[in-house]
Amino acid sequence: MKRTTLYENHLKLKAKMVDFAGWEMPLQYSGIKTETLAVRNAQGVFDVSHMGEIFVSGKKAAEFLDYLLSRKISHKNPALTNYAFLCYEDGGVVDDLMVYQLNPEQFMLVVNAANTDKDFDYIKQILSDYPENQDVKVEDLSDIYGLLAIQGNGSLEPVQAALEKVFPELNFSTELQDLKRFRQMHIPLDEANLIISRSGYTGEDGYEVYLPQKYVSSLWENLIDLNITPCGLGARDALRLEAGLPLYGHELSDKINPVEAGLDKFVDFDRKFLGAKMIGTMRYQIIALTATDHSIPRDHYKVYYQGKEIGEITSGSFSPTLNKGIAFALVSTELPEDAKQVQVEIRRKQANFLITKTPFI
Repeated sequence: MKRTTLYENHLKLKAKMVDFAGWEMPLQYSGIKTETLAVRNAQGVFDVSHMGEIFVSGKKAAEFLDYLLSRKISHKNPALTNYAFLCYEDGGVVDDLMVYQLNPEQFMLVVNAANTDKDFDYIKQILSDYPENQDVKVEDLSDIYGLLAIQGNGSLEPVQAALEKVFPELNFSTELQDLKRFRQMHIPLDEANLIISRSGYTGEDGYEVYLPQKYVSSLWENLIDLNITPCGLGARDALRLEAGLPLYGHELSDKINPVEAGLDKFVDFDRKFLGAKMIGTMRYQIIALTATDHSIPRDHYKVYYQGKEIGEITSGSFSPTLNKGIAFALVSTELPEDAKQVQVEIRRKQANFLITKTPFI
């Protein structure tokens, strides 16, 4: 089983460790509810160094990414962080990812940990048939980078303070203070880049910091010393669900395309790209649900409308912020647009759930 650089740091904090996609990762420290509310009300830090970093570089890198991904990457503000989909030809999703431009001929794709090897192999396969593949290079540099996500309103001050202790020789305070939401900045180091993005997976303001592995423990310890709450994967999942954000393998998969997931705003349809066949394809739909009582929905629970089974829960949990059950469900397109509620089968009984909009909070 793989471990991040911070494995011993997690044990020191008495984290409950679990197997996640072949990685031994912290599920929780003080508790999922406590950690979730810490991010909602203050700040928390996540070790997400298991995420993959795939670099695409070369003279034709931007053009290749325009064909490879659901969104046009070339000729955009280079400071933007772009959310996009890597799709199969039929529109099924290989992975959802973030794109960072480091220079006009170098891009970093941040992919889900469980999909890194699959994504890398697929991208290389597509590149082998690309007409100008000699002008594009693809590298998996996941072993070089670590990643910490500091999330919660007021994250700037502790992030800046911790980074200044780790990198006292760098002068980036003004640039960091001016960084807008969903923008990134980067500073070349000897072995790699220090990349700071004002983004995250929680619905809160915050920062994601990519840095060479040898600096990760120092940054983590400095943040902990600043009383930033360490948070595990349990809180991360609760926070992303409350924020109405999808999770690969749940709301997206090789069988669920972005249109069916309700994420077509992240698809630029007016051009040729891999997976364009998803246009007009709507076999089912993702809906958001909230409990009307104390019922807690779980993944794969069956969903009914007027006595007929119409789908299943893709992500379901208790929301620590709302203090009730919330869920995403994949259901038939036959569900009327004006439907107000459905039923979820929980322990052989059907509980009423209201159809709502996201984000849940």
